[in-house]
Amino acid sequence: MASELELGLMELSVVKEMTNIGLGNATTALATMTGRSFNMSVPEVESVNLDRIPELLGGSESFCAGIYMTIEGDVSGHIGFLMPWTSVQSLWRMILGAEPSEPSEISEMDASSILEIGNIINSSFLNAISDMTNLTMHATPPLLAVEMSGAILDSIAVEASMNDHVALAIRTLIHDFEGSFEGFFVYIPSLGGLRTLFSSLGIAEAA
Repeated sequence: MASELELGLMELSVVKEMTNIGLGNATTALATMTGRSFNMSVPEVESVNLDRIPELLGGSESFCAGIYMTIEGDVSGHIGFLMPWTSVQSLWRMILGAEPSEPSEISEMDASSILEIGNIINSSFLNAISDMTNLTMHATPPLLAVEMSGAILDSIAVEASMNDHVALAIRTLIHDFEGSFEGFFVYIPSLGGLRTLFSSLGIAEAA
């Protein structure tokens, strides 16, 4: 399982700033895609072990949607945007006007819309990191999973545990005039990659 890493206030502040920039880009892209204005905020950033992330989503047996991408380049790793089931339903109501009552009722259009929005949000976050650090990073095509959060995180952990990785959980709130939904970035750079990232910004190596 991924290693635990304690980030200082400066490192967490940098990650939050990257996320704010990325979400700013994402809101612009979402507005273009949907013709609606969205606002996003980042109330919390913390470094956690992957084991703890299902707790943030309501427990390992709670359903959620996850849009997951592998990162390659100067900072390898993984990135995912995870939403509790109630938040996914809220998002569908906001962009499609209706939502499935349970995962078995998800249509092709439902899945496609969530995959595209997750791709936009993940890519915007990744581009913000690349722009701030001048590091080259690119992601593989996104994958969508709608199942229990524990199962989704287990799948991610299988890949992340192949090397030394850490997890940053970044809670986000996205809203417009009709409603809001909550999501979590799970950014999992390799430990060496995280040090490269902070080094490129002139920040001492995280302990």
